Amino acid sequence: MRERLSKKEIAALFGEGLNCAQVVLGNWADELGYDPEEAHHMAAAFGGGMFRGDTCGAVSGALIAVGLACADDPQQLKEKTALFQEKFTQRFGSTICRDLIGYDFSKPGQLELAAAGGKLLDFCPEAVAAALEILEEIL
Repeated sequence: MRERLSKKEIAALFGEGLNCAQVVLGNWADELGYDPEEAHHMAAAFGGGMFRGDTCGAVSGALIAVGLACADDPQQLKEKTALFQEKFTQRFGSTICRDLIGYDFSKPGQLELAAAGGKLLDFCPEAVAAALEILEEIL
């Protein structure tokens, strides 16, 4: 059984240079048949809403996991993808990074402002923990 990560542990992984998508997918790597380092590489481009404040990295990492787990069953893939997004949106109101944290990473200086204001270490571990919890429920 996968170990449930605390928000403090998630924040520590951020401190090691991982983004939200990497933490989520890396946590599922073994079960999906991948080495965590491979998973980190797969999810590298999805942090910070793909570095533009678009889809939350925790959501992207979770949906990569759903895709890997359900790739052989297109109907299940569609259902689990929709269910994940519905549950995440119910909890946070959106799946869009800039809506969730209030900063638009496509604009210069916004990432630095989010970090300086503590938003990345306050909200983002919560989003990752929620994504992992939802994955446990649906997979």
